Amino acid sequence: MTTLFRKLFQTNSWLWNRLSAASWLGCLLFFVSPQNVRGQQCTGVAGEPPINQSFGTKGGRNPLVNETTYRFSTSTCPDNGEYGLMTSTAGNCFDNAWHNIPEDHTPGDVQGNMLVINAADEKGAFYQQTLTGLCAGTRYEFSLWGVNLLKPGICSDFALPNLTIQIETSRGQVVQTIDFGFIDVTATPVWRRFSTTFTAPKVAEPVVVRLINNQGAGGCGNDLALDDIQLKQCDVCPPEPAYVPDVFTPNGDGVNDQLSVFLENAVSFTLSVFNRWGKPVFSSDALTQRWDGNMAGSPCETGHYTWIIRYKVPSSENAVREYVQEGRVLLLR
Repeated sequence: MTTLFRKLFQTNSWLWNRLSAASWLGCLLFFVSPQNVRGQQCTGVAGEPPINQSFGTKGGRNPLVNETTYRFSTSTCPDNGEYGLMTSTAGNCFDNAWHNIPEDHTPGDVQGNMLVINAADEKGAFYQQTLTGLCAGTRYEFSLWGVNLLKPGICSDFALPNLTIQIETSRGQVVQTIDFGFIDVTATPVWRRFSTTFTAPKVAEPVVVRLINNQGAGGCGNDLALDDIQLKQCDVCPPEPAYVPDVFTPNGDGVNDQLSVFLENAVSFTLSVFNRWGKPVFSSDALTQRWDGNMAGSPCETGHYTWIIRYKVPSSENAVREYVQEGRVLLLR
């Protein structure tokens, strides 16, 4: 897309010379960055977020062991393919190309670090986290705060960081890819929040969250600072499925005479039972109301019956989620 726009404007030198870099960038971002999301997407549930990375404070240990393939640098101006953990950035880096950022983004910390990245010439992943214990089928929000380090007007042919989040299994199977898009140049350093939601995959192995820079161009630009990378759980984990016995014996001996449903934390519940021809023989809207094997006071015949359960449980603050289960039970007399 970048090449297409460049060719389009360069075919008309009069138009190219009169369009500022900022206005050209605005047009480009309008077309190619529709998935940049900066608003709050979920309120979260109680408990510590699975990822809550603010990069520590000045003089602390390097917290990115096994989280990046970039080289760690103690320089105030990291080179290509390097990163630094800094409380501020110097505006004199690379012939005054970078913004002077006086402090990190994390509110209320003292001498807090941010992650300063001078992107490598090759596109690819530069940050990752391995997660265990995610609830399959549950919605999560991944977010970060970012700022483009490049000052406007420094160079005409600059590169913009172009970020993607990739969710994959520990064996490398990609299950979801979400584009954040470009982080554009601003006249002054502006921290902006980028976020997206995804549903945790139904896999037994750990899940890896990778942050990828799709921009592989070297030269001017493609440098950024990140802070407060967070993964937030939006909904409570799905409940344990309702337990329904495979068989019950309504013969009046006082043992297993009724079809019981075992379910926790439900705020609403319905049970429907059907015979083999699909005719309803029993319904209930309370766990304490159990089927005794009769229909309209007459005993039902021995055999298999289909049941369907619908129930709702709390999923987040002031919200509930509905689940449906279906199975069969054998009635024996």
